[in-house]
Amino acid sequence: MAGIPILPWEAAPLSNNIYASEIMSHPIITLNTVENVGHIIELLKCVTFNGFPVVDPPNSDEAEIHSYGRFRGLILRSQLIVLLQNKIFNKNLEYWEKSLSIKLFRKEYPRYPTIDQVTISEEEKTYMIDLRPFMNPSPYTLQHSATLPRAFRLFRALGLRHLPVVNDTNEVIGIITRKDVARFRIWKHRGRMGLDELLITDKI
Repeated sequence: MAGIPILPWEAAPLSNNIYASEIMSHPIITLNTVENVGHIIELLKCVTFNGFPVVDPPNSDEAEIHSYGRFRGLILRSQLIVLLQNKIFNKNLEYWEKSLSIKLFRKEYPRYPTIDQVTISEEEKTYMIDLRPFMNPSPYTLQHSATLPRAFRLFRALGLRHLPVVNDTNEVIGIITRKDVARFRIWKHRGRMGLDELLITDKI
């Protein structure tokens, strides 16, 4: 199974004791609220993920559950490519700040360019982008102690593709995708019942 998995109508029975911290993908790739252009380009060339948690740097290197930083929002791959293509860098702030609108993103929909179609100079790779004006600052998130059925209901009802997992202090510790909740299936045989975990591709 590849691409976006199709979810059944209900979460698999016997899954109430499976928690978000067990099914989430980690380690994950995050972006800082203000990020280097060159780093974003290399990231988009190396991975095919469609969404990235945006974080403040972690407060401490020591944590019971490893944190990637305080969760601030979620930004899509398509948004990052539009920002790069139109050179929405902090260095050029005075040129684009007043004229920027949602039309900039809508005009590329649904055929967004690929990262290989974006031309960035070596000097521009040293610039920074403030992601805060463009990210979704309040996406749905899930506590690490939430159950698989809870995650399943959110994906099923809202059509989500990504669900960041946070700890008790709102630090992101992982991310759940549709493939993570779709891989559990119930089996029945001669009056017995159990839960199987399927192998699904890693494309997010």
